[in-house]
Amino acid sequence: MRFFVYIGFLLLMPQLFGQSIQVANSYFEKGEFEKAVFSYEAFLQKRPQEARAIIGLAKSYRQITQFEKAVVILKNAIAEQPAQLLFMLELGVTYTSSNRAKLAKESFDKVILNLENYPNYASTIGRQFKEYSLLPYAIKSLEKAMTFNPNVNYNLELGQLYGELGELDGMFSCYLDYMLYKPAYINYIKRFIDQFITEDPENEANIVLRKTLLKKNQETPDVLYNEMLSWLFVQQKQYRKAFVQERAIYLLTEDGIPQLYDLGNIAKEAKDFETAIEVYEYVIEKSEVTSFTITSYQRLLEIKKEKLAPKEYESIAKEYEVLLQTYDANAQTLGLYMDYAHFIGFKQSKKSEAVTFLKKLSKKSFRPINKSKIQLLIGDILVLDEKFNQALIYYTKAKKGVKNHPLAQEASFKIAKASYYKGDFDWANTQLNVLKESTTQLIANDAMNLSLTIYDNTQDESEISDKALTLFAKAELKNFQGKTDEAIVLYNTIQDKYQGTSVEDDALYYQALLFEKLDNEEKAIKNLEKLLQFFPLSLLVDDALFKIGYLQEQLQEVEEAKKTYEKIIFNHADSIHYVEARKAYRKLRGDTVVN
Repeated sequence: MRFFVYIGFLLLMPQLFGQSIQVANSYFEKGEFEKAVFSYEAFLQKRPQEARAIIGLAKSYRQITQFEKAVVILKNAIAEQPAQLLFMLELGVTYTSSNRAKLAKESFDKVILNLENYPNYASTIGRQFKEYSLLPYAIKSLEKAMTFNPNVNYNLELGQLYGELGELDGMFSCYLDYMLYKPAYINYIKRFIDQFITEDPENEANIVLRKTLLKKNQETPDVLYNEMLSWLFVQQKQYRKAFVQERAIYLLTEDGIPQLYDLGNIAKEAKDFETAIEVYEYVIEKSEVTSFTITSYQRLLEIKKEKLAPKEYESIAKEYEVLLQTYDANAQTLGLYMDYAHFIGFKQSKKSEAVTFLKKLSKKSFRPINKSKIQLLIGDILVLDEKFNQALIYYTKAKKGVKNHPLAQEASFKIAKASYYKGDFDWANTQLNVLKESTTQLIANDAMNLSLTIYDNTQDESEISDKALTLFAKAELKNFQGKTDEAIVLYNTIQDKYQGTSVEDDALYYQALLFEKLDNEEKAIKNLEKLLQFFPLSLLVDDALFKIGYLQEQLQEVEEAKKTYEKIIFNHADSIHYVEARKAYRKLRGDTVVN
């Protein structure tokens, strides 16, 4: 019987010892260091070689400032177990805690030196140095670990460590090396780097990154370096330089047309039309994919529409016609065909010709969704021609053709807008009330805004309010028709003739948007400030503030813009512009803003 009891005790011993060290660790974690010392000492009497208990006891001694006891136990442990480098590291930490910097440095240096003899400990030691914020030693340890074992890669951790030390060269170098080791991590690496670079090419981090990339690409060329250089140049808004890199990638790999096309779109959006044109023309020359070729032609013509005067529109129409003769109408080319119809309808005022062209196009064998897109454009051109009832017919057809699709919600909104333009406010509002619950956020927001405009200006059932809203809807129609000057005149009429009505703040706001469109920022700001002065309870107050801040930024009035954004941050926390206002404010203040 005693034999079995003895055997059972032996089997339970490891568990009991484990429980003992767990108790000691628990005391340490709770800050009960005297109890932790007692528990660790009791445990070490049974298992004097246990490294976890030795280190735990040394840490506990440090907490109660018994540094010499910690030194003694660690030195004894080092003598008995020289391969356990954590003892030497803890000895260095103990010397640091007791203000013996020279002895601490000697201990840490010994740890690094002894890694040559015990290479398998390198990563563990590196992470422990990091735990104690001894970053230079953590870096040395992890770099040695990689030297000892080529199959491991700690460059991601090393990059973070160099970054914490502010050593940009080392940080970027490690991140880029990790990118080559794991190309799938390139976007992850970009997010790290994005915290340091800015739009300014002369920013220190930008310069260091650019030099590091160029140096690495010279030493060991790789398309990933070209990709990173292109990305950097895009952040710096140097689109032509980005194009050089993207072109190099294409020449090296015969791949990258989608990236080139995207770059063209970025340059176009930034109004760097010269670079955008070069990129699109290169895509047209090199791409064997029809969709990229056609959309590049479309973007080129969009640039020409923006740059050329109306008297030159005929040359654009002829370019469209050449393309239509080259490419038959199908799902891939539908956008091109619709662009042409939109151009001759909206820009050349050939509304009947555009409608006839689209009706003929709609008879081709397109899927229902594409037929609905055509019908929506027909409706738009009929609204342009103020043929509202006919427009409503085509919008309704489009809606029925794609039930339960976001396009159906767009059609419903256009039905409401056409009804609004013609002065049928009750029917328009009926449509809008349904659309407020739209699954498409943009449609829901637009529906809400228009509904509020109608609601606010129909509560007072006077003839004056009705006439003011009718005139306001007419001004919006003129804006839709591209008759900016006429719209501005109508907004002026509302402000003069219907001063004090609930539609006046809307007139001020939307007229300001037209002034902005005409690059007259000062007039736009004046309108918006008048809105804030005379309509402090308007639903457009936060919109006006955000627009003023943006315009002040464009005018380089940094301090004024900061004050404007502050008003949104402190007084309009529930505004849809709150997040963007905070980002803009922090950017103007010079903070690093991560999207």
